[in-house]
Amino acid sequence: MSKNLTQTLLVISPHPDDLEIGMGGTVASEIALANKVVSVVLTDGRRSQRSFDCSDEEMAEIRNREVKAAANLLGIKDLHCLTLPDLCSSKSQEKLYQELSDLLIEYQPDRVYLPHPKLDRHPSHSLGAELVLDVIVEFIKDKKLAPMRLWAYEVWGLFPNWDLVVDISQFVEQKREAINAHQSQVTDIAYADGVLGLNRWRGVFSDPHHLPTNAYAEVFISLDSYLSLST
Repeated sequence: MSKNLTQTLLVISPHPDDLEIGMGGTVASEIALANKVVSVVLTDGRRSQRSFDCSDEEMAEIRNREVKAAANLLGIKDLHCLTLPDLCSSKSQEKLYQELSDLLIEYQPDRVYLPHPKLDRHPSHSLGAELVLDVIVEFIKDKKLAPMRLWAYEVWGLFPNWDLVVDISQFVEQKREAINAHQSQVTDIAYADGVLGLNRWRGVFSDPHHLPTNAYAEVFISLDSYLSLST
């Protein structure tokens, strides 16, 4: 029997639309390769910006519907929403630890993607990344998880350099549609135009000798150095 060469990717999104903005094209390309993508959304988005009147509870329900629609557009079958109201309270952090622990044990991912704990300027992104990395480092140290690759994706804060460039040219429109599925967020802010403009720039300037002329690209920074803390 031939060995199964497919991989499992676990993507951490502090907010419901972070995956789509930061690495929607990469996710679509990995699914096209028959790899499993597990999306883990930490917060319920109740504190999201809005241009209409609704309660925080109603906003959380709206964002839950939107993230499910976006996941469907990208082909994500494994979506887990932790529905945390925030990442700062001890209650939320305890729930994150328990639920993320269960998911890591269940899926045993080959790769984990998350915002950069230092370079992402959104405080919820950096805090969420640090909390997740703490769990992963602990579990690898205790041999509950096998070593994996850790990658940071680009959301709020441009990377000054990177370790990996992914050509997403074939998946640009799929990424655009997934971002725009978050209708409550794109009404006043053109997230798709902004990030796809960045992806186009990355495609032109990141490594022009290896990418096609009209390429769009997403870039990633390796966080594997964090795993040295577990040895």
